[in-house]
Amino acid sequence: MPYYLKLFVSALLLCIFYSFSYKNKKTTDASSGVAIYHFFHIRDTTNTGRIWEEDFQMVFNTQRSLYTSYTKQMQDSILKSKIEAAASAGSNQVNMGLFIPSTAENIITSANEKTVYVNKVFSENNYLIKEVMEKINWKIEKETKSLLGYTCQMATGVCKGRKYTAWFTTDIPVSFGPWKLQGLPGLIMEAYDESQRIRFTCTRLTLDTPLPTNISLELPSDAIVTSHSDYNRMEKAYKESLGVGGYTGTETSIDKVTVLGDPQGKPRKKFIVNYPLELAN
Repeated sequence: MPYYLKLFVSALLLCIFYSFSYKNKKTTDASSGVAIYHFFHIRDTTNTGRIWEEDFQMVFNTQRSLYTSYTKQMQDSILKSKIEAAASAGSNQVNMGLFIPSTAENIITSANEKTVYVNKVFSENNYLIKEVMEKINWKIEKETKSLLGYTCQMATGVCKGRKYTAWFTTDIPVSFGPWKLQGLPGLIMEAYDESQRIRFTCTRLTLDTPLPTNISLELPSDAIVTSHSDYNRMEKAYKESLGVGGYTGTETSIDKVTVLGDPQGKPRKKFIVNYPLELAN
């Protein structure tokens, strides 16, 4: 009888060991991943029918996240394939087709450093704008709802001058979210400002996955560190210096471009940005 009892105790301990191993693995898996967010923004309140929509990709682990335009990635990939196909065919023209305006800058958030880095490429140079991470005084509410199968809890707080409602899940114990929203005890799955003119919605989430191709959570080693004011001044000076004869030409020309939401030849109401995403740097 003691022999069978020993076997039973050994088997029970083994089950408990594997149970804890599984739980630990699940926690590790839930601490890194790739989230795709759909971004919705009415930037001109006098023309609410014109909406900026874009998909973003956020790659994250427990210490750092990288938020970048997924729309731009897909569009650049398609254009590259078209250029390569044209070159193979001996053609010097590319039919780009539908062009969707997208965001060029990347946002890197470092939890350890309490820092947000805005990465921009301008005139073939890599620039890194360093910001102190904003402390968002989140108020966590009792309301919950399910998003992509995860139980999410509501929180409210002010970020960059606007009041946001955010829905986060502690099932994924990282403090990141889309854009510059951060600081909650779980991944932010959805967020919108109080006017609902700005909205971020997680549409796809993959955990414990390798980094996508050509994506790194490390800061670019060749980046020139600058400030928002210096970067904006440089960009403004460059645009003002552009002239008609400034184009030097390339071997491959891109023609037949259709810009999404901006049909050629049709007069449009002047567009103004009177509801910017960010009220303060």
